Amino acid sequence: MKEKLVINPLKGLNNLKFGSSKKDVENYFGKPEDTETIEVEEDDLSDAIVWNYDELGFSAFFENDLDDLLTCFDISNDDVTLFDKKVFEMDKKKIIDLMKKHGFSEVESEDEDWGEHRMSFNDAVMDFYFEGNQLVSISWGVMIDDDNKVQWP
Repeated sequence: MKEKLVINPLKGLNNLKFGSSKKDVENYFGKPEDTETIEVEEDDLSDAIVWNYDELGFSAFFENDLDDLLTCFDISNDDVTLFDKKVFEMDKKKIIDLMKKHGFSEVESEDEDWGEHRMSFNDAVMDFYFEGNQLVSISWGVMIDDDNKVQWP
């Protein structure tokens, strides 16, 4: 795939939107190199199937409770852009400024048990993970409102 990867908060990746079927994802990005199942023991969370595209540096998540539709991406591709910026070249302050410039200001931070620092923008359903000051991955997904209703793009 020659097309550059573009993060679209609350919408998806490139032109592929949250709510897409597995077939839609396969038609867009091809077959995944690897798949796995995540079984969740918490009542309020759904089991998921993860398609890993290692060569492209991202994973796509399909939630069982939502008809196996695409609900989330996780990416570690250094060339991905967010609002036309190569986000992996930015530090925490520049990411905060970029997100705020585009209307996302609900930021929280926390150190994870496994050692990474997570910076979350709840209004964008986006998490930025850092090792030290280096961004190592970004996860973003579809918005689910207070009544557990999915806000498909």
